[in-house]
Amino acid sequence: MTAHEHIPEVLPAPPETGTEVAPVAGQPSAAPESVPGRRAQAFGIGAAAVVVIPLGFVVWGMRGLEPGAGIAGLVGIAVATAAWLADARTPRRWGGWALLAALSAAYVNLALAPVGLVALVAVIACPLLARVAHERFTAPGFDLAEIDVEVGFEIYRHQSARLWIERDRAVLALKRMAGGGNVDQAIPLSEVELAQPGEIVAGDSWPLPGAMAVRLSEGPAVRVVAGEQQWIVNVEDPRLVAAILRRRQSAAWSQRTGPQDLGSWHALRKWATAQTTTFRNGKKSQSYRVFRPIVGFGAGVLGLMLLTMQIAGGGTAPSTWLATAVMLLIGGFFVVGWLRQRTRLGHAELQSLPPNSPPWGDPRPEVAPISGWRPWS
Repeated sequence: MTAHEHIPEVLPAPPETGTEVAPVAGQPSAAPESVPGRRAQAFGIGAAAVVVIPLGFVVWGMRGLEPGAGIAGLVGIAVATAAWLADARTPRRWGGWALLAALSAAYVNLALAPVGLVALVAVIACPLLARVAHERFTAPGFDLAEIDVEVGFEIYRHQSARLWIERDRAVLALKRMAGGGNVDQAIPLSEVELAQPGEIVAGDSWPLPGAMAVRLSEGPAVRVVAGEQQWIVNVEDPRLVAAILRRRQSAAWSQRTGPQDLGSWHALRKWATAQTTTFRNGKKSQSYRVFRPIVGFGAGVLGLMLLTMQIAGGGTAPSTWLATAVMLLIGGFFVVGWLRQRTRLGHAELQSLPPNSPPWGDPRPEVAPISGWRPWS
């Protein structure tokens, strides 16, 4: 690969040179400048889902529970609450922490009536409340640019792919769109040089390095240039997306770590592709990535609750201690494995282009890298 060539693994690439184009008057954004009370309302509803409702069931049922069982319920809720607060920047995962807290409350109340039956209802209600909190926290508004929270946007119609804008990077989530075997692609926000709202005036597509091309349809879109990488994707409100990207670029931390040679890049991409391949011929399944955190956190919290009940109840049965140890080991194994995989995958997502690649298409703001692109003034 020379300084002006892309390696075959990432082809086909967009044209190196685009065509000059004049900006056109675009649509105004439909988003308000701010959403009043966004943070307070979201965390209030989230606290009800993760803390207040599960805690209420445990306190309500403690009159009929052994002290150890009541304390175990409190331990499960405490772990879920700590995880929720640590994960506060990612509200799409709040439902999982609400479910964990509700399951903890339901588990210790199962033998009681009617508390146990009502607590099972909370297993459904709490994640739904957390979903409401998520939607409130990320409701469209230009103040999202100033809030350190992950925001998601649909990137084109009739597909499940998403554009996620985090604190330090933006991610094109491609797995469900591509059917597996394609690694999500990310760009570091600290390297964003151009976030340009515009529109697609003719059906087209935008290639992605080593993955399926993004289909484009006529309508609003946003163009992002970061380092050598470039994206063009349909979004409903490109002015809002561009504003968030520009503002977060100024505060983002550098993500400049990666393979320094082509061999290391190939090894990293080969590993990442294997992690996202659907289940065929004994290969790992995408669903296993979801399975690990669910089983890991569930088993770990259950192990802690059993341990609490054993200590508080003075339990000495070897079989019970063995079951507790097994649950803790299973939980730790799956959680640590998930965290390690997620960290390395996040690293691979930033490396869609190998070291020393030329620009992915024409990065100049005054040109259209594809014929159907029109920037907005």
